Amino acid sequence: TAAEADHRTTVRAEAMLSTSAGSDQPDTTDCALPKLLAIRGWSVEVDGSYLSFVDEMRATGCEVVDIFVPHDGFATFGEWADASIESALAHHIDGEPLHLLGYCGGGTLLSEGLRSIERSGLRPSYVGFIDVRAGHPKIRLHQGFDSIYAVPWAQRIRHQLVRLTPPDRESFFAVAYSVLRRAVKSTIDFPKRGWRSRNLRIPTIHRQAELAARWEFNSIVTPAYLYNCMRSIDTFWSGDPSLGRAGLLKGGFTVRIIEGDHFSCLQPPNSADLIAQITNDRKVSSQGTGSQGRVL
Repeated sequence: TAAEADHRTTVRAEAMLSTSAGSDQPDTTDCALPKLLAIRGWSVEVDGSYLSFVDEMRATGCEVVDIFVPHDGFATFGEWADASIESALAHHIDGEPLHLLGYCGGGTLLSEGLRSIERSGLRPSYVGFIDVRAGHPKIRLHQGFDSIYAVPWAQRIRHQLVRLTPPDRESFFAVAYSVLRRAVKSTIDFPKRGWRSRNLRIPTIHRQAELAARWEFNSIVTPAYLYNCMRSIDTFWSGDPSLGRAGLLKGGFTVRIIEGDHFSCLQPPNSADLIAQITNDRKVSSQGTGSQGRVL
Protein backbone atom coordinates (compact mmCIF):
# COMPACT_ATOMS: atom_id res chain seq x y z
CA THR A 1 0.00 0.00 0.00
CA ALA A 2 1.00 3.65 -0.24
CA ALA A 3 1.32 3.83 3.56
CA GLU A 4 3.65 0.82 3.63
CA ALA A 5 5.69 2.31 0.80
CA ASP A 6 6.05 5.59 2.69
CA HIS A 7 7.05 3.65 5.80
CA ARG A 8 9.78 1.84 3.86
CA THR A 9 11.12 5.16 2.65
CA THR A 10 11.07 6.65 6.15
CA VAL A 11 12.83 3.68 7.72
CA ARG A 12 15.45 3.65 4.95
CA ALA A 13 16.12 7.32 5.51
CA GLU A 14 16.45 6.74 9.26
CA ALA A 15 18.85 3.87 8.57
CA MET A 16 20.93 6.11 6.31
CA LEU A 17 21.13 8.73 9.07
CA SER A 18 22.21 6.09 11.57
CA THR A 19 24.82 4.75 9.13
CA SER A 20 26.25 8.08 8.07
CA ALA A 21 26.44 9.29 11.64
CA GLY A 22 28.55 6.27 12.53
CA SER A 23 28.57 4.44 15.85
CA ASP A 24 30.44 4.56 19.09
CA GLN A 25 33.90 3.05 19.01
CA PRO A 26 33.55 -0.70 19.60
CA ASP A 27 34.37 -1.81 23.14
CA THR A 28 37.00 -4.56 23.02
CA THR A 29 37.16 -5.30 26.74
CA ASP A 30 36.63 -8.86 27.99
CA CYS A 31 33.25 -10.31 27.14
CA ALA A 32 30.74 -10.62 29.97
CA LEU A 33 27.59 -11.34 28.01
CA PRO A 34 24.90 -14.02 27.68
CA LYS A 35 25.62 -16.81 25.23
CA LEU A 36 25.16 -15.85 21.59
CA LEU A 37 23.02 -18.23 19.55
CA ALA A 38 24.34 -18.01 15.99
CA ILE A 39 22.06 -19.58 13.39
CA ARG A 40 23.69 -21.07 10.31
CA GLY A 41 21.95 -21.85 7.01
CA TRP A 42 24.68 -23.69 5.12
CA SER A 43 26.60 -26.87 5.77
CA VAL A 44 30.38 -26.85 6.24
CA GLU A 45 30.74 -28.22 2.71
CA VAL A 46 29.01 -25.14 1.29
CA ASP A 47 30.67 -22.52 3.52
CA GLY A 48 33.29 -23.59 6.02
CA SER A 49 34.66 -20.09 6.60
CA TYR A 50 31.69 -19.14 8.78
CA LEU A 51 32.74 -21.61 11.48
CA SER A 52 36.18 -19.97 11.54
CA PHE A 53 34.38 -16.68 12.24
CA VAL A 54 32.43 -18.34 15.08
CA ASP A 55 35.70 -19.64 16.55
CA GLU A 56 37.16 -16.12 16.31
CA MET A 57 34.19 -14.77 18.27
CA ARG A 58 34.71 -17.46 20.90
CA ALA A 59 38.36 -16.48 21.19
CA THR A 60 37.25 -13.10 22.62
CA GLY A 61 35.90 -14.92 25.67
CA CYS A 62 32.24 -14.92 24.61
CA GLU A 63 30.17 -18.09 24.53
CA VAL A 64 28.85 -18.68 21.02
CA VAL A 65 26.61 -21.62 20.12
CA ASP A 66 26.57 -22.66 16.45
CA ILE A 67 23.01 -23.63 15.49
CA PHE A 68 22.57 -25.66 12.32
CA VAL A 69 19.48 -27.58 11.26
CA PRO A 70 19.70 -29.24 7.81
CA HIS A 71 16.91 -28.41 5.39
CA ASP A 72 16.16 -32.03 4.58
CA GLY A 73 12.57 -33.12 5.13
CA PHE A 74 11.01 -29.66 5.37
CA ALA A 75 8.23 -28.81 2.93
CA THR A 76 8.52 -25.03 3.36
CA PHE A 77 11.08 -22.45 4.38
CA GLY A 78 8.84 -21.50 7.29
CA GLU A 79 9.01 -25.03 8.72
CA TRP A 80 12.79 -25.00 8.39
CA ALA A 81 13.02 -21.60 10.09
CA ASP A 82 10.81 -22.67 12.99
CA ALA A 83 12.90 -25.81 13.49
CA SER A 84 16.08 -23.71 13.54
CA ILE A 85 14.62 -21.41 16.20
CA GLU A 86 13.43 -24.38 18.24
CA SER A 87 16.95 -25.79 18.15
CA ALA A 88 18.38 -22.42 19.23
CA LEU A 89 15.95 -22.03 22.13
CA ALA A 90 16.99 -25.44 23.44
CA HIS A 91 20.25 -23.71 24.45
CA HIS A 92 18.52 -20.74 26.07
CA ILE A 93 18.13 -20.58 29.84
CA ASP A 94 14.88 -19.09 31.17
CA GLY A 95 15.46 -15.67 32.64
CA GLU A 96 18.70 -15.10 30.70
CA PRO A 97 18.75 -12.40 28.00
CA LEU A 98 18.28 -13.90 24.54
CA HIS A 99 20.95 -12.92 21.99
CA LEU A 100 20.59 -14.11 18.39
CA LEU A 101 22.77 -13.69 15.30
CA GLY A 102 22.46 -14.81 11.68
CA TYR A 103 24.65 -14.48 8.60
CA CYS A 104 23.44 -14.86 5.00
CA GLY A 105 21.01 -17.80 4.81
CA GLY A 106 21.18 -18.24 8.57
CA GLY A 107 20.03 -14.66 8.97
CA THR A 108 17.08 -15.31 6.68
CA LEU A 109 16.12 -18.33 8.80
CA LEU A 110 16.47 -16.21 11.94
CA SER A 111 14.31 -13.41 10.53
CA GLU A 112 11.47 -15.72 9.62
CA GLY A 113 11.78 -17.85 12.76
CA LEU A 114 11.62 -14.78 15.00
CA ARG A 115 7.86 -14.72 14.42
CA SER A 116 7.48 -17.84 16.53
CA ILE A 117 9.52 -16.22 19.33
CA GLU A 118 7.40 -13.07 19.16
CA ARG A 119 4.19 -15.10 19.29
CA SER A 120 5.44 -16.84 22.44
CA GLY A 121 5.88 -13.50 24.19
CA LEU A 122 9.65 -13.91 24.56
CA ARG A 123 11.53 -10.75 23.64
CA PRO A 124 15.15 -11.08 22.47
CA SER A 125 17.53 -8.53 23.97
CA TYR A 126 19.72 -8.54 20.87
CA VAL A 127 19.19 -9.60 17.26
CA GLY A 128 21.90 -9.16 14.62
CA PHE A 129 21.93 -9.85 10.89
CA ILE A 130 25.21 -10.00 8.95
CA ASP A 131 24.84 -9.06 5.28
CA VAL A 132 21.37 -10.58 4.90
CA ARG A 133 19.59 -9.32 1.79
CA ALA A 134 16.24 -9.72 0.13
CA GLY A 135 16.14 -10.65 -3.54
CA HIS A 136 15.87 -7.49 -5.62
CA PRO A 137 12.92 -7.92 -8.02
CA LYS A 138 14.90 -6.53 -10.96
CA ILE A 139 17.75 -8.97 -10.38
CA ARG A 140 15.33 -11.86 -9.89
CA LEU A 141 13.79 -11.03 -13.25
CA HIS A 142 17.08 -10.58 -15.09
CA GLN A 143 18.54 -13.85 -13.81
CA GLY A 144 15.36 -15.87 -14.39
CA PHE A 145 15.41 -16.66 -10.66
CA ASP A 146 11.66 -17.23 -10.30
CA SER A 147 11.62 -19.53 -13.29
CA ILE A 148 14.56 -21.62 -12.06
CA TYR A 149 12.82 -22.22 -8.73
CA ALA A 150 9.28 -22.51 -10.13
CA VAL A 151 7.94 -19.61 -8.07
CA PRO A 152 4.13 -19.27 -8.40
CA TRP A 153 3.04 -16.55 -10.85
CA ALA A 154 1.06 -14.56 -8.29
CA GLN A 155 4.19 -14.28 -6.16
CA ARG A 156 6.29 -13.27 -9.19
CA ILE A 157 3.88 -10.47 -10.01
CA ARG A 158 3.95 -9.18 -6.44
CA HIS A 159 7.75 -9.10 -6.55
CA GLN A 160 7.78 -6.97 -9.69
CA LEU A 161 5.08 -4.59 -8.42
CA VAL A 162 7.40 -3.65 -5.56
CA ARG A 163 9.40 -1.73 -8.17
CA LEU A 164 6.52 0.78 -8.38
CA THR A 165 7.11 1.82 -4.76
CA PRO A 166 9.92 3.87 -3.16
CA PRO A 167 12.83 4.06 -3.49
CA ASP A 168 12.68 2.87 -7.14
CA ARG A 169 9.32 4.40 -8.13
CA GLU A 170 9.53 2.92 -11.63
CA SER A 171 6.66 3.53 -13.98
CA PHE A 172 4.19 0.74 -14.67
CA PHE A 173 5.22 0.87 -18.33
CA ALA A 174 8.90 0.35 -17.44
CA VAL A 175 8.10 -2.63 -15.22
CA ALA A 176 5.74 -4.22 -17.76
CA TYR A 177 8.25 -3.66 -20.59
CA SER A 178 11.08 -5.33 -18.62
CA VAL A 179 8.88 -8.35 -17.86
CA LEU A 180 7.91 -8.66 -21.53
CA ARG A 181 11.51 -8.30 -22.63
CA ARG A 182 12.61 -11.06 -20.23
CA ALA A 183 9.82 -13.33 -21.51
CA VAL A 184 10.99 -12.81 -25.10
CA LYS A 185 14.58 -13.60 -24.10
CA SER A 186 13.48 -16.80 -22.34
CA THR A 187 11.58 -17.87 -25.45
CA ILE A 188 14.63 -17.26 -27.65
CA ASP A 189 16.92 -19.14 -25.25
CA PHE A 190 14.53 -22.07 -24.85
CA PRO A 191 15.91 -24.26 -27.69
CA LYS A 192 19.42 -23.85 -26.30
CA ARG A 193 18.95 -24.30 -22.57
CA GLY A 194 15.48 -25.81 -22.14
CA TRP A 195 12.91 -24.87 -19.52
CA ARG A 196 14.23 -24.24 -16.01
CA SER A 197 17.66 -25.38 -17.13
CA ARG A 198 19.58 -27.50 -14.65
CA ASN A 199 22.72 -25.78 -15.90
CA LEU A 200 21.59 -22.63 -14.08
CA ARG A 201 21.30 -24.39 -10.75
CA ILE A 202 23.90 -24.62 -7.99
CA PRO A 203 23.44 -28.25 -6.90
CA THR A 204 24.81 -27.87 -3.36
CA ILE A 205 22.31 -25.17 -2.40
CA HIS A 206 19.47 -25.68 -4.88
CA ARG A 207 16.90 -27.09 -2.47
CA GLN A 208 17.63 -24.47 0.20
CA ALA A 209 17.38 -21.68 -2.39
CA GLU A 210 14.15 -23.17 -3.73
CA LEU A 211 12.56 -23.19 -0.26
CA ALA A 212 13.52 -19.54 0.22
CA ALA A 213 12.48 -18.45 -3.28
CA ARG A 214 9.00 -19.88 -2.95
CA TRP A 215 8.34 -18.48 0.53
CA GLU A 216 6.69 -15.12 1.17
CA PHE A 217 8.54 -13.65 4.13
CA ASN A 218 6.76 -12.13 7.11
CA SER A 219 7.59 -8.97 9.03
CA ILE A 220 8.96 -8.90 12.56
CA VAL A 221 8.61 -6.32 15.35
CA THR A 222 11.87 -7.04 17.17
CA PRO A 223 14.45 -4.22 16.79
CA ALA A 224 17.59 -5.39 15.03
CA TYR A 225 21.14 -4.52 14.09
CA LEU A 226 22.11 -4.92 10.44
CA TYR A 227 25.81 -5.37 9.63
CA ASN A 228 25.89 -4.79 5.89
CA CYS A 229 28.74 -4.53 3.40
CA MET A 230 28.82 -1.40 1.25
CA ARG A 231 29.65 -3.59 -1.71
CA SER A 232 26.46 -5.58 -1.21
CA ILE A 233 24.42 -2.38 -1.00
CA ASP A 234 25.99 -0.96 -4.17
CA THR A 235 25.64 -4.25 -6.07
CA PHE A 236 22.21 -5.48 -5.05
CA TRP A 237 20.22 -2.62 -3.47
CA SER A 238 21.72 0.70 -4.49
CA GLY A 239 20.54 3.44 -2.15
CA ASP A 240 18.98 1.01 0.35
CA PRO A 241 21.27 0.27 3.32
CA SER A 242 18.79 -2.30 4.64
CA LEU A 243 19.45 -4.49 1.57
CA GLY A 244 15.75 -4.55 0.74
CA ARG A 245 14.60 -5.66 4.17
CA ALA A 246 13.28 -2.40 5.64
CA GLY A 247 9.66 -3.36 4.97
CA LEU A 248 10.03 -6.54 7.04
CA LEU A 249 11.69 -4.89 10.03
CA LYS A 250 8.69 -3.19 11.62
CA GLY A 251 10.42 -2.83 14.98
CA GLY A 252 13.14 -0.62 13.52
CA PHE A 253 16.81 -1.26 12.93
CA THR A 254 20.28 0.22 13.06
CA VAL A 255 22.65 -0.22 10.12
CA ARG A 256 26.37 -0.75 10.63
CA ILE A 257 28.44 -0.57 7.44
CA ILE A 258 31.18 -3.21 7.64
CA GLU A 259 34.41 -3.73 5.72
CA GLY A 260 34.87 -6.27 2.94
CA ASP A 261 32.38 -8.10 0.77
CA HIS A 262 29.84 -10.80 1.57
CA PHE A 263 32.57 -13.38 2.20
CA SER A 264 35.65 -11.40 3.26
CA CYS A 265 33.70 -9.54 5.96
CA LEU A 266 34.02 -12.72 8.06
CA GLN A 267 37.75 -13.08 7.45
CA PRO A 268 40.72 -11.30 9.04
CA PRO A 269 41.39 -8.43 9.23
CA ASN A 270 37.74 -7.39 8.63
CA SER A 271 36.36 -9.94 11.08
CA ALA A 272 38.05 -8.35 14.11
CA ASP A 273 36.26 -5.04 13.65
CA LEU A 274 32.95 -6.79 12.98
CA ILE A 275 33.25 -8.92 16.12
CA ALA A 276 34.13 -5.88 18.23
CA GLN A 277 31.10 -4.03 16.86
CA ILE A 278 28.77 -6.96 17.52
CA THR A 279 30.13 -7.25 21.07
CA ASN A 280 29.61 -3.55 21.69
CA ASP A 281 26.03 -3.64 20.36
CA ARG A 282 25.26 -6.65 22.51
CA LYS A 283 26.49 -4.79 25.59
CA VAL A 284 24.36 -1.77 24.73
CA SER A 285 21.32 -4.01 24.14
CA SER A 286 21.86 -5.78 27.45
CA GLN A 287 21.60 -2.39 29.14
CA GLY A 288 18.20 -1.86 27.55
CA THR A 289 19.33 0.91 25.18
CA GLY A 290 19.87 -1.08 22.01
CA SER A 291 18.52 -0.71 18.49
CA GLN A 292 15.24 1.13 18.74
CA GLY A 293 12.55 1.53 16.12
CA ARG A 294 8.94 2.33 15.53
CA VAL A 295 6.39 -0.45 15.85
CA LEU A 296 3.45 -0.03 13.49
